[in-house]
Amino acid sequence: MRYHPDLSVVTNHWPIMLAGVRMTLYVAVMAMGVALVLGLVVAFVRISSIKPLAGLANMYVQFFRGIPQFVFLLWLYYGIAILLGINFQPITAGVIALSVQYAAYLSEIYRAGIQAIHKGQMEAGLSVGLSKPRIYQRIILPQAFRIILPPAVNMWIGMLKDTSLVSVIGVQEIMRTTELQSNYYFRPFEFYTAAALLYVSMTFIFSKLAGVLEARLRF
Repeated sequence: MRYHPDLSVVTNHWPIMLAGVRMTLYVAVMAMGVALVLGLVVAFVRISSIKPLAGLANMYVQFFRGIPQFVFLLWLYYGIAILLGINFQPITAGVIALSVQYAAYLSEIYRAGIQAIHKGQMEAGLSVGLSKPRIYQRIILPQAFRIILPPAVNMWIGMLKDTSLVSVIGVQEIMRTTELQSNYYFRPFEFYTAAALLYVSMTFIFSKLAGVLEARLRF
């Protein structure tokens, strides 16, 4: 018997799907905010002259870039509870897992952007009596930002999509909401199609906004 899609089952439950969108954005924003800060710290440690700390930062990057996001999420949520008796809330575990791993990728983006600025900029700043923190704040980071922005936007889009992984620990973002509604109404095609369109719409909107920002920074 031929399947007949019924889109009304999605439109009638659109507020539930939008609640999933809000949770997706909440998790992504929280995780990205932490990742941006942590990644910058790791980047500065990696380029520091203190070799032991730089080595530890390099190990951090290699480890978290090497372990699959899904594996780390499950290990953090279930493994830590078994080993140490620490029971994270699902949202907390999701944000920590995403932010810690994305910080490793962002640290490399920061490092590449900072090192792309000519060393003469630092020497010029020191010659006029500026401290290194002030040179980074006033001279190097503003220039590096233009280099960092495009790959950082790609990281943000990846973050949005990777929030779907936290559905496995019960966070009711888009995928978890979609799964529950699909199972309840036996309409997987309609609900999963709606979920796919929501992800595409969000990534398209943020890509356009990033494009506008990049265009303004060129001038």
